[in-house]
Amino acid sequence: MILWTMAFAFSACAGVSFLYSSSTKENEAMPSWICLIAFAILMAFAFYLPSRNSPKKLFKKEALCVVGLGWIMASLVGSLPYILILDCDFATAFFESTSGITTTGSSVFGSFADFPHSLMFWRCLSHWIGGMGVLVFFVAVLSFLGTSGRILYASETSVSSGGGIETERIQSGAFKILFLYLTISALCLATFKLCGMGWFDGICHMFSVVATGGFSIYENSFAHYQSNLIYWATTLFMFIGGISFVLMLAILSGNFKKLWQNTEFWTYCIIIIFFSIAISFYTNTTTGWFDAITQSAFQTVSLMTTTGFATCNYDEWLPPAITMLFVLMLIGGCAGSTSGGIKVARVVSGFKIAWNALEKSFRPRVVRNISINGKVLDNDNIANVGSYLLIFLITIACGIIVISMLEPTMSFTGTFTAVCASISNTGPGFAEVGATKNFGFMTAPAKTILSIMMIAGRLEFYALFALLMPSLWKKFE
Repeated sequence: MILWTMAFAFSACAGVSFLYSSSTKENEAMPSWICLIAFAILMAFAFYLPSRNSPKKLFKKEALCVVGLGWIMASLVGSLPYILILDCDFATAFFESTSGITTTGSSVFGSFADFPHSLMFWRCLSHWIGGMGVLVFFVAVLSFLGTSGRILYASETSVSSGGGIETERIQSGAFKILFLYLTISALCLATFKLCGMGWFDGICHMFSVVATGGFSIYENSFAHYQSNLIYWATTLFMFIGGISFVLMLAILSGNFKKLWQNTEFWTYCIIIIFFSIAISFYTNTTTGWFDAITQSAFQTVSLMTTTGFATCNYDEWLPPAITMLFVLMLIGGCAGSTSGGIKVARVVSGFKIAWNALEKSFRPRVVRNISINGKVLDNDNIANVGSYLLIFLITIACGIIVISMLEPTMSFTGTFTAVCASISNTGPGFAEVGATKNFGFMTAPAKTILSIMMIAGRLEFYALFALLMPSLWKKFE
């Protein structure tokens, strides 16, 4: 199904190429799109025919393999347009493709002068495809999976962190989420159009904003528009993209009780409001308080939802602002959203677990329940939160060591934030990889390692790292 999705996406890009056929670049790109469509269809049949009679039941072991290998395959196939059209090396193409599919938004290209419209369209469309997750599309379309779809959905999203669909009919839930995703996309596009964007600009940026991605069709991102109206509209839809889709469905169905009980959502709102106000005092903006709060709110929401758009070079802001933006980058959005990062639910749960442990140090007999979103966490949930945070920190530490060895002249700030931005799927970092910079200067091995980190972060480590464990591949009787 990944390959069929890619085939349809490549067909859409070929359609864009046809619309702009008066351009020499598009005429040169058209044969590549035709070849890519044919390749995706042939590969889809090559995978389908040997497995058409295989058992329909799906277990957790198989689900982990499908999720992990599926995202790797999507990133590899998605890199082909860059290789064929731009004639770039594999590491560069794989980085850009992975950044798109995982909704990271980091780029290795400092100029888009050589990009035909169709390739720019694919670049942003890859965000939109990855926003919901290739495997969620699987569950929505492949009805024969039955209750096995729940395993896939649990592997693809952060449902264990406080926001899962509580029904065995996962296909119905997946279709509802897909419909909501399409509705938000349509509203976002209409809003951008009303704010003065052209159709091509609006569609491409809608793909990126709704998916909390970060790819723009301009080198200077949203700073190109110089419009507070567009900035606030984008901030609104980035904020929506960082909310749990399951919670939004509950609200739309009239279940407001879930909203009032949702600790994660209210914490998410409080963090955004607090940091937007706090950062506005350290932006160095000289054009008035409204511009300061606009830029502060935009960057706060952009980095917390791991979108990664920029309205200015926030590297020039005062150190307190940069420090707060970095913290937001790590926290991320809500569980069950298109955002990356640790997720607010885990941060709240981790804080409560630590607080409980501190109290037990001087009151060992006290017993307090730890709850999130109105539900008490059991020992397994507590262990999962702790293990995830530990894996997150270990991966960052290992990534910093590896990247520093591959890029010995890069500053510590640049290395540290490049790794954190990749694992959190944020996009830009600071220093050499800041808002106005790109990752193009890095060596091929460094780009490849960061690409793998993007996939690991998007899949919350387990589905990818499990592939490296020999016990996963053993056949048990």
